[in-house]
Amino acid sequence: MNPRIANLLGAGTALLGACSGAVVPVRAGSPGGEAVALVRDCTIPAPPDATAINLARDVTYAVMDGQAQRLDIAWPKSAGPHPLVVLIHGGGWSGGDKSAYHGAMRLLAGQGYVAASINYRLANAPRNVFPAAVEDVRCAVRWLRSRAESYAIDPLRIGALGSSAGGHLAAMLGTAADVAGLDGACPLREISPAVSAVVAIAGPLDIRTAGTLDSGQHSMVENFLGTRPEADPARALLASPGVHASAGDAPFLLIHGTADDVVPIRQSRSMRDTLRAAGVPATVIELPGVGHSFPEFSSEARFRTASCTTLAFLRERLRPGS
Repeated sequence: MNPRIANLLGAGTALLGACSGAVVPVRAGSPGGEAVALVRDCTIPAPPDATAINLARDVTYAVMDGQAQRLDIAWPKSAGPHPLVVLIHGGGWSGGDKSAYHGAMRLLAGQGYVAASINYRLANAPRNVFPAAVEDVRCAVRWLRSRAESYAIDPLRIGALGSSAGGHLAAMLGTAADVAGLDGACPLREISPAVSAVVAIAGPLDIRTAGTLDSGQHSMVENFLGTRPEADPARALLASPGVHASAGDAPFLLIHGTADDVVPIRQSRSMRDTLRAAGVPATVIELPGVGHSFPEFSSEARFRTASCTTLAFLRERLRPGS
């Protein structure tokens, strides 16, 4: 067993019984504070025409367990290096596709970022269960770093953005880059999978109990883990981004609808508190009356603060054009 996980298990089932699906601070440090000031209004840029940026689709970044994993990537035509944003789709860890972020990918490329939307192995227990998806997103970051020259990437300025299950996977990049047992067959282990900024949208960030999600969604966690979390506490701990929070982690912007009936908003609120207790800047944007699914970078009034603040957060943390 991973020694870090063994230490965290401590009293075993007593810890699980106490958490009730909430993220519990694991390490203490100096207060983290806000990751970004809220921006309530701005001009939301439109994605540029495909001819105005460089585009490559269905690029294989790894073959994991015999399954080719691919990404789509867009980058500016201007000279780099440019910061990279890795986009990770949702779908309950068992569905979805990289095409969901094509609009965001083009928008970001038009704003001076390299943007890569990635696929990863989808869980269908007992196949492709944790840590398969985590292995894949880590390998994608490593592969992109190794191809920095090809795509004009600055390997020191990388962010991750994901929604729902993609938010969980982005958060794992932010807090668990140094955790052992999450690499699988990736051939690039000498390259870091760490990122410098995380945007996690409606993500399940602590999956130590089946009560992590709404009662009707317990099967998602069980399918992802390959078991009930209570039946394998060590696996559930290893898979929970909040457990790994520690000083020096990437700043987090967390976005969540207050009416989310899949992933309760307490997940993002508790993750903010956990990160801040560890000395990591973290900000939560709560969207009143909004459910689990909503558009990123929307100019609609009820989403404007989230869209504008996300752009400001990426700009402040990754500095495109610098």
